[in-house]
Amino acid sequence: MRTDWWRLRSTLVTGGCGFLGSYLVEELVDAGASVTVVDNLQTGTLENIASVRDQIVFVRADLRDRTVCEKVCAGFDTVMNLAGLAYGVEYSMKHHGEMLYNNLAIQTHMLEAARVSGVKRFLVVSSSCVYPDDAPIPTPELEVVRGLPEHVNEGYGWAKRIAELQAEYYHREYGMDIAICRPFNPYGGRYRWAAEKSHVIPTLVKRILDGENPLAVWGSGKQRRNFLHARDTVQLMMLITERYPCARAVNIGYDHDTSIEELVSLISEVSGKHPDVIFDVSKPEGKFRKCADPTLLLEITGNYQPRINLRLGITEMVEWYYKSFAEDRLCSPT
Repeated sequence: MRTDWWRLRSTLVTGGCGFLGSYLVEELVDAGASVTVVDNLQTGTLENIASVRDQIVFVRADLRDRTVCEKVCAGFDTVMNLAGLAYGVEYSMKHHGEMLYNNLAIQTHMLEAARVSGVKRFLVVSSSCVYPDDAPIPTPELEVVRGLPEHVNEGYGWAKRIAELQAEYYHREYGMDIAICRPFNPYGGRYRWAAEKSHVIPTLVKRILDGENPLAVWGSGKQRRNFLHARDTVQLMMLITERYPCARAVNIGYDHDTSIEELVSLISEVSGKHPDVIFDVSKPEGKFRKCADPTLLLEITGNYQPRINLRLGITEMVEWYYKSFAEDRLCSPT
């Protein structure tokens, strides 16, 4: 499926040391691109790109500063903007202003800097959080202005909505080639643990392997999500950037989903830890079901199907735990 489109293409990846961005950097290097990574290392680490460190250029910078954005954008064919703050429900629902400001500042400055610098192609990484709570399931690519964003991630959702609008306007007014993607619940083994800020899979993996018993889980456990491994997510980002730069959003997700109860059971099975589980319905659980209508995605990507299933991905997350937290690494499962 891979073409020569990325070969020797001068590509800037912002947030390239993050758990998602680092997978993208590896895939771009493998595709032959000339890659520069910009990251402030607030949530990413240089260890995440260790496998390709000698094949890329790294710049440490804070992209909330517009002058910095203008400096780092100069001279690139393609910019893939993954920089931003994305946290789990527990933190995000209490910090809408913080999530709005930081994500919006980075996005607006980066896209304007790319325009001024003559960047030929730009990827806006939006989110499934732009969708309203009453969106149909599976969710197609709805108009970005429909209803209010998902209420538990409202500040983050508004930042991503405005990013999409900016992309549409710049495509229309300046003729910029811009791709927009809306990922659904990516996960991976390079996640940087951040306590209450962490997303559902790393949170559950850490708590279960820490030996928490009983394990209290927010919500009924019946809420369902489509989970997609970071490796598959970034492959799809590359295909969308290459093939669909028309400033129309594309879901990165599928219509098969897993309940949180099933997820807990799978983590327990893979890890060999079996705590008593209490589902706390007094706590928010977000939207009851969240999965994507993949029709447009499949059309653009030539029917791309995920390479990494959830069991394999959870196995990687268990290994991530032992690498990151276990005092005695010799106890890591094989």
